[in-house]
Amino acid sequence: MVLTPTYYVYKMYVPFQDAVFVPVAFNAGVYQQGDINLPRVDAVAAKDAKGKLWLEITNLDPNQSIEIESTIAGGTGKSAVGETLTAPKVDSVNTFDSPHTVVPKPISAKIQGGKLTLKLEPKSVTVISIEQ
Repeated sequence: MVLTPTYYVYKMYVPFQDAVFVPVAFNAGVYQQGDINLPRVDAVAAKDAKGKLWLEITNLDPNQSIEIESTIAGGTGKSAVGETLTAPKVDSVNTFDSPHTVVPKPISAKIQGGKLTLKLEPKSVTVISIEQ
């Protein structure tokens, strides 16, 4: 069996199931491809039953990483850890010969003074948990 990138994204999104939606406000920036303009970044947040805050951020830009800074409203975070899913190319897949081409990699984010700082890889989906 070969695990697909879609499998990993669904697995990363598990903490958002049955969680309480938390509004997110941000400047997404713009990614332009030809005549098409899209938001460069997308994000959602939720709080699980144990009170842990989860943040999912997608960097749509296939070529450029982006560093984000986020204020954690209503408190300061103690720590932030998670994983990011990206690949060498936008159309990379896992195969029987190369089953680990697209797999999540652990990341950590810096929290200082109530602000979360995180670098997002190009063409990535990142999920982090924030302990408050």
